[in-house]
Amino acid sequence: MIVRVLSVRIAEGRGAEFHAFIRERGLPRIQEHPGLLSVNVGRRTEGSAELAIVVTVWRDWEAIQEALGPDPSQPYMLTPESGLAETATVEHFEAIELPAIGRVQPDGADGDESTDVTLVPPVVAPPLTA
Repeated sequence: MIVRVLSVRIAEGRGAEFHAFIRERGLPRIQEHPGLLSVNVGRRTEGSAELAIVVTVWRDWEAIQEALGPDPSQPYMLTPESGLAETATVEHFEAIELPAIGRVQPDGADGDESTDVTLVPPVVAPPLTA
């Protein structure tokens, strides 16, 4: 699996437009690809600056290229001409399979006084559905 991280410094005053663009145009275009396993979008502010990330997990490199073109190292659909981003960078990482994570339930959570451990599946989101 490949983790793709798009990091964006949103153009000043364009945050609402940027997020609408991601929701209405960017995500729908990649969500139709079967090689996409998960997607998460995050944002934060630093003073007046607004930053965003789009983290996608793909089955393999070929799936990314099929969805985004032969050079997925470039920001997908987020061209300088859009004016929505001051900067945009892309990084790719090989995903590391993780074992199930044990979660400890508080004492008495299930009616007895023992501590229960519930296994949680690996940290990879299920495939998106249309």
